[in-house]
Amino acid sequence: MPIPTADSSSAFLLDLFGMSRNITIVGIFQGTLAQQNTFITDIEGIADGSQTGSTFVSSHTSFANKTVYIQSFSWTVNKANPGYVNYSLTLVEGATS
Repeated sequence: MPIPTADSSSAFLLDLFGMSRNITIVGIFQGTLAQQNTFITDIEGIADGSQTGSTFVSSHTSFANKTVYIQSFSWTVNKANPGYVNYSLTLVEGATS
């Protein structure tokens, strides 16, 4: 809590629960209608409201394993080519179930 009339950069900060981070993955899934259905159903099944943490491994960081939960998942069929599904998957790290 900053002291009145003092510089806020002198405030005491407590990190009680660690950092929270959002990881967004945007991509295109290619497959038959049955494969697309399985892909979408599998992800929506994980995000059913009673998630357990999943391990996320990134090739872009040296800290490889992160426990994440699905925050949101959206998808659309590419009308120009129905064999493709555009999707966005947002994961949150540092959450508890």
